[in-house]
Amino acid sequence: MSWNTLYIAGRPGFKEEVLESLENSNLSILPGSTGNELDLILLWVDDHLLLREVKKAIGSKVVFKYRLNFFSTLEEHQQMLEKNSLLSPREEAMIREMNNWQQTKDYLHSA
Repeated sequence: MSWNTLYIAGRPGFKEEVLESLENSNLSILPGSTGNELDLILLWVDDHLLLREVKKAIGSKVVFKYRLNFFSTLEEHQQMLEKNSLLSPREEAMIREMNNWQQTKDYLHSA
């Protein structure tokens, strides 16, 4: 049997429910450790196992409750984090506008 690596990320508190769901399933899965403080679960799954089957074993309520994301490499996870941390030009303009408004407001109330 060959194994594929699978990383799962989600909102805080997801690890316990995900691991409990997978322990109660009949899937060939080995939990592992990422070796760092990232909020990730590392799993080795049977290479014939489809991602859909893993998601079904976890359950749709848990997947949606914790907004789970599934990755095959740490690089994919890092790219997702970088993508989500970038602001659009419109968002940056809105932040500048709010900062300018806050400075003006502070000036008006400083007497």
